[in-house]
Amino acid sequence: MAEAKNPASRRGKGKGRETGIPSKEIKSMAGPSLSGLTEQQAKEFHEQFKVTYTAFVGLAALAHLLVIAANPWF
Repeated sequence: MAEAKNPASRRGKGKGRETGIPSKEIKSMAGPSLSGLTEQQAKEFHEQFKVTYTAFVGLAALAHLLVIAANPWF
């Protein structure tokens, strides 16, 4: 009786249920992504974004260090 009251003890119900469909097929059944990119295109974009963002942060840090060196506030 205790198992019937505990929803976590029930198997085969809810989001964790096994469907028997491979995850790649489930992803393809979901439809296109919000951006309209394929998974490969999204990965390529993400790699380029990481490089560009790292360069931006590096340049911003360098600019801040130069400002501090030219005009320290302490």
